Amino acid sequence: MPIIDIKGLTKTYMSGAVETRVLKGIDFKAEKGEWIAIMGRSGAGKSTLMYQISLLDEPTTGMIFIDGREVHAMTEHEKMAFRLRKFGYVFQDYALLPELTALENVVLPLLMEEYEEEEAIKLASQSLVDVGLGNRLNNLPSQLSGGEQQRVSIARAVAEKPEIIFADEPTANLDRESSGVVMDIFAKLHQEKQTIIMVTHEEEYGKLADRIVRIDDGRIVSEDRRT
Repeated sequence: MPIIDIKGLTKTYMSGAVETRVLKGIDFKAEKGEWIAIMGRSGAGKSTLMYQISLLDEPTTGMIFIDGREVHAMTEHEKMAFRLRKFGYVFQDYALLPELTALENVVLPLLMEEYEEEEAIKLASQSLVDVGLGNRLNNLPSQLSGGEQQRVSIARAVAEKPEIIFADEPTANLDRESSGVVMDIFAKLHQEKQTIIMVTHEEEYGKLADRIVRIDDGRIVSEDRRT
């Protein structure tokens, strides 16, 4: 059974009387441990699709099954608990709390999951060590480079060993060297059988994935598997 199974997904936005159809009937599956790159031109619907799959937005029609559960049939409380337990998120703008240190940014979601503080600190510290930031635990985001901030974001996403990592343009705001470091981390996670759904506009990074799903005008137009 696929870990993700999407059937007939559509998303329409209304602005007054103007209707904009962003997703126009998406069917899509992902297997456990698969690394998928979602690619396409700006405005094609890449990030919108990822936001529907990851429960950050509500589709207009269609069904999304995660581990066999129809997730958009859940209550809001169930969705929140499901996100915390199953998913890790990496965003292009890092989404770190500026008043918290690197360690505190990683610890916070663990405390929300009701880990004991000592265990949360242990898991968060190890996660930051794993992304090469063991010497930056007590730095604020303003004291870190963009690449380091994104690594904190990845450490936060993976600290609890989520079933799926969703990454939305994780290298968009980074220079080439920092982008390479971030993609090396994703490659290592993939070797460890982590399921990754990544939106990217960079062909060279998309080619690292097992499969490239290309979207245009709200529809999947091709799926290319890495040989």
